[in-house]
Amino acid sequence: VTIIRLKKKFSVSSYSMRFRFSPLVFLVLLLGSVGCSNIDCPLDNVVMMQCNLYASETGQPLKLTDTLTVKSAGRDTVLLNRATGVNSFLLPLKEGATLDTLLLCLSNSKGQRATDTLFVEHEPHLHFESLDCPASFFHTLKRVRTTSHPLSQLPLTVDSVSLIRSTVNYDDIENLRIFLRATSNH
Repeated sequence: VTIIRLKKKFSVSSYSMRFRFSPLVFLVLLLGSVGCSNIDCPLDNVVMMQCNLYASETGQPLKLTDTLTVKSAGRDTVLLNRATGVNSFLLPLKEGATLDTLLLCLSNSKGQRATDTLFVEHEPHLHFESLDCPASFFHTLKRVRTTSHPLSQLPLTVDSVSLIRSTVNYDDIENLRIFLRATSNH
């Protein structure tokens, strides 16, 4: 009989403890979920400069028929690998430097190759969305310039570059216009 009473006392007390703590657990969970804020961190916090291609003869957007690879000068880093059929592309900028030297390596189906250089001067700015989000670097473009290869080396070369929008941030908005010139039109 004693054993039965112990079981009853244990089960009654555990039931009453469960009953007493249920509203308390519910209240803690409710306050915990209300206490958290909705953090709007960007899903993709990589900042890229958008470059669009144009024909220098017409000023119209140009779809690249040759192959373009973009590398960072002085480093073994490929930023854009063998792009064809594109009229724009995104490039990252160095976070700890104020000058990016980019090698635009062009090649065609005839095996001709040439490299033009794009110099991008910029000022990096540390950017915080929230203390809960990772920091990123935005950039202000200051100046851009290019060097071009001889057209006898490859019949497509960078003619000029225009700075369209100096702010480089999360927005995929055109920053640079790269004008390409072909020998067939001159």
